[in-house]
Amino acid sequence: MNGMVNWKNINSNPMTTLSRNQRLLDVLLGKQNTVKKGQKDLFIRSDNRFEEIGLYTAFVHKTAGKVSDEILDKINFAYLDGTETPDGFIFDGVKYLNKDIPSISLDRCEKVVAENNAIVFQTGKYYQFTDEAGKTHILTCGYGGLTQPYSDINRGIVDDTSFQIGQFWNLYSRNNTFIGLHCSEETERRRLNEAGITEGFFSVQVGDRKQEYFYSNGHAGAAVLKERYDDTYQMYMTQTEILFRDYEPGSVFRVGGKEYVLSEDKKLDLPYGADIYDVEWPPRKQV
Repeated sequence: MNGMVNWKNINSNPMTTLSRNQRLLDVLLGKQNTVKKGQKDLFIRSDNRFEEIGLYTAFVHKTAGKVSDEILDKINFAYLDGTETPDGFIFDGVKYLNKDIPSISLDRCEKVVAENNAIVFQTGKYYQFTDEAGKTHILTCGYGGLTQPYSDINRGIVDDTSFQIGQFWNLYSRNNTFIGLHCSEETERRRLNEAGITEGFFSVQVGDRKQEYFYSNGHAGAAVLKERYDDTYQMYMTQTEILFRDYEPGSVFRVGGKEYVLSEDKKLDLPYGADIYDVEWPPRKQV
């Protein structure tokens, strides 16, 4: 057997079989082993050195010294389209360093103003807020709600007030039931008032999330969910025998600053939308 190749032993090696089959396929398909320009070629070699397997990693062509508004938007709203590194971001093969990332210009930020008692924060936009001390804060509206710009966070800027403002409106877009755990009623009313919310029904929308409320001058916490208002209003309209059993017909109730007289059948003609959480009750009837 001297001078002869032991094909049986060679064929028993899976690396040899895989290598030979791959080369045959490459020849049949007209493929060649090439390395793309600009790519780094790394090799892992087997112990028997039967084959060299090429693994290619992305190559960063250059580092930009300036970060445009377009890149800022990608960082804040579409950073998953790129690659985040310990010191910056890579988009389309260009690296942008955190130290070169500027603040968001106030010219690009919208002010929060209610229209028809509705506040809408649109995904992909910047918003500016002013706190009690007159300092301006910037928030982004992304898929996670209102947050501090990711571009600022990556620069090491942490703004607790921005977090609190974002948390406020994010909660209002879902359910404000426990808003009192996060801010005082005074702060709650101030933020609603500054946004242009007036007494009555209003809504808050952040991205795709929207919730409706009733803004009251009497209810602790400023606003109640619209569905809760509807339940309370229905009670005033239907549970009259229980609510007004201790009051004489002709008794005057002040609801939302307006007077309403209890009828002979003990009903109040309250219009839908009256501030039923701001009620001054008359004296009870004498027993």
